Amino acid sequence: MKPRRRPLALLPAAACLCAALVGAPAAAGDGVSPVATYVDPFRVQAQGLRATGVYLHVSPALFALDVRSPGFQMWGWGLGAGRYWTMRKRLAIAFGGFFEHMLWVNPYENNWAGKTLNFLRFGPELRIGASNERVFAYGLVRLGLDLLVGTPQTSLARMFVAEVGVGLQGALGKQRRLLLGVEPAFDVSVPAPWLLFRARAFVGVRF
Repeated sequence: MKPRRRPLALLPAAACLCAALVGAPAAAGDGVSPVATYVDPFRVQAQGLRATGVYLHVSPALFALDVRSPGFQMWGWGLGAGRYWTMRKRLAIAFGGFFEHMLWVNPYENNWAGKTLNFLRFGPELRIGASNERVFAYGLVRLGLDLLVGTPQTSLARMFVAEVGVGLQGALGKQRRLLLGVEPAFDVSVPAPWLLFRARAFVGVRF
């Protein structure tokens, strides 16, 4: 009895199967499926403003004016630091603290408020919004202590400040660690009736 010959058509199929088995481990090691169409999400790290980390802001330019008396204008500077989280597809949250010093120089001849007023502010801050790797757009909330120094009645007046606003910041550089941003906002101090519109520009770094 003669042995049965295997069909020649099976040889190409067997060769393709062997090539797939050999190539599968190498592809899996790169986080790609054997057909090279799927990237393993557990092996991909978030970049830029989609990566959780720590931030530091320095604000060299801060301008504010009282909305009821636009002639009452102040200039200042500030610092901010905290932690940044990303969740789901676009949601981002940043929570930290801030310190600001704002100065008002009395342009009037009378001495009802002295020559200068210094506002020292500090407290927690919260930003909630949407981000991609390069841009973070958000709403801003701040609560804190507002110390007014330089009044003729007392050397130190204690107040509380609440602030709400919006902001936009971008991440620059190869690693997207340099931050540039701007934040317009309104704030009110009590019990003194300060009602300020303010604009804050800042530079920062993401760790």
